[in-house]
Amino acid sequence: MNINLDKNTVETSVNTIKRIQNPTLEEFQAATNSFSQPVIITGKMAEWKAFKHWSIDYLSDAIGDKELDINISNKNKVFTFDTETGETLSSKKMKFSEFANWLAQEKDSEQYYYLQQQPIKLVFPELLPDIEIPDYMSRKSFMVANIWIGTGGNTTPLHWDAAQNILCQIRGRKKLSLFAPNQTEFLYPHSVDSKAPHLSYVNIDKPDVEKFPKYQDSQKIECVLEAGEMLFMPPFWWHHVNSLDPLNIAVNFWWKANLKQYFTPQGKTFMLKKPLIVLALLLQKANG
Repeated sequence: MNINLDKNTVETSVNTIKRIQNPTLEEFQAATNSFSQPVIITGKMAEWKAFKHWSIDYLSDAIGDKELDINISNKNKVFTFDTETGETLSSKKMKFSEFANWLAQEKDSEQYYYLQQQPIKLVFPELLPDIEIPDYMSRKSFMVANIWIGTGGNTTPLHWDAAQNILCQIRGRKKLSLFAPNQTEFLYPHSVDSKAPHLSYVNIDKPDVEKFPKYQDSQKIECVLEAGEMLFMPPFWWHHVNSLDPLNIAVNFWWKANLKQYFTPQGKTFMLKKPLIVLALLLQKANG
């Protein structure tokens, strides 16, 4: 078994995010520097039923009165808990039809509702024919497709995921701020022993530079993802997401990280938390 575990094989330097039109697998691999750099893909979703047809009315007809957990926040930050205070955010059981009515109304409250990270196959199997799994990575490593529905103003705070990620914007736009794994020292992550070591303490919409002075030295890459575009994000890249426009619908796909991608600061944190997953990757590599 010959496995290169040199951390220097993980390429993380990039200053801008390229846009490429409906690339082939070979073009995608080249644009992402072998899955190590983010890239925006255009034209890939043009024939999706989701891109052509998804609206509040369409989804209401398809989903109906199915009861769901909707995340609620009195701030615009939506996650399982407030990344600065540690306060757990609440959720509410709502029928999708009720949630759809709320989305369609003018908002007169400070509450933010978000249907967040719901696995489509488990929760909305009726929507599966409307999407297509992008064919840039192995089906063997595919994990899950999630749906995200909310309004403008929702923010997912700065965090990383231990998976290869393609975010597909269907309605509205998202503004994303990305930081390469080599920027971790400037981003004040929660401790390895915390319940969320993948989150940062920094609110990058309004950073407290007195409390987090090193953040000023970080290198941020920003982009706006338009409806009909996909963004590939490698594992362990930090990202902060602002939803724009009154209606915002997205789907994201996760694939397992490959072994080389674990050799980043966050990857090592993940290995401490989930050693069996990395062991399985080693065995898979050894067995060809």
